[in-house]
Amino acid sequence: MLREAAVHSDPCDMTMSMMREKQYEACERRLLAHPGLALFADDADDWDAQSLFERSYFYSGKNLKLVTLQELRTRVMNTLPAEAMFISQAEREILERLILNDGEMLLTDWDDIGAAESLVRRLWCGFRTQGNDWYLSLPACLTETVLNSLNQSEMAGIRERCFRYDATIHGLLYLTGLLHASQAMDFFLGHVMHQDTPAAIEIARRYIQASFEYITDEKGEMILLHPGLANPYQLVRSQSLSAMGSFEMSQTMMAGGMNGILPEEIPLHEKMCLSMRGAMRPDIDLNDAAEDLRMLAKQGVSLMELESVLSSLLAVLPTPEMLGALRQLYEGTPRWLGLKAAMEH
Repeated sequence: MLREAAVHSDPCDMTMSMMREKQYEACERRLLAHPGLALFADDADDWDAQSLFERSYFYSGKNLKLVTLQELRTRVMNTLPAEAMFISQAEREILERLILNDGEMLLTDWDDIGAAESLVRRLWCGFRTQGNDWYLSLPACLTETVLNSLNQSEMAGIRERCFRYDATIHGLLYLTGLLHASQAMDFFLGHVMHQDTPAAIEIARRYIQASFEYITDEKGEMILLHPGLANPYQLVRSQSLSAMGSFEMSQTMMAGGMNGILPEEIPLHEKMCLSMRGAMRPDIDLNDAAEDLRMLAKQGVSLMELESVLSSLLAVLPTPEMLGALRQLYEGTPRWLGLKAAMEH
């Protein structure tokens, strides 16, 4: 999902919980700007097709061209059979629910919004609002093609490879904070698709856009982000992305990255949770709060700023035990893009 640019002056706005909420809100704004008419709707015309094209994965943002309704429909029908075999798990689950619900579903879960937006950008699904309700629809003319693709005999192997791929990339992002998409692309083409054709590259790009948060740099290239990284542009400017992924890592480190917490971070997390237990604001989850503090420490937020964030999470004043646990968390948490140095604590 595209990460929209934002400047954060308050560390309380930089927590992973807050970043996730802002991502949902940005996705909501983009969906609400959708024309409201699906590509395969009976009353769609060339004007609708152009508007949909400019909001789709087909549009690169360069050399804007005019498309006709029939041309765009043909492109979708030609790419869908192969593309549907390589979609994110969240997209697959929504498609299955759409098929079971006769092609339409009410969006009620925030966790579905990113996958819903991706299916809309693929031009497979339509999106409309009715009052305060949001609806996603799958045209009947696409249902059989989607079903055939999802039921191919090789799908079990593809899903397994996609699962391992997602775990690996999420693990790398936990260790580094961000990752150049070219590395993720090469891995997907070689280990998931087993091919390197122009069509495969486009399918891989859409999969990555649907599965991970990303920004684009000054060259228009994608940079994948960990959901807790609040200021990626600062790291992009200060680090050489070409060198990323070349540092040495142990199996233990990689396993910790995949699990979302490194072995040396576990006792720090547990001590932080123990110190805050019973003192949280009613709307704050204890584990989420400790995770938010750890993610801020990983991106180099100062101890004073961490103390400010801690205070905002509590219903009472921070105790000496909390401040002591926070200092240990701050000193013992490996930093993003400074892994070797941070590991020396």
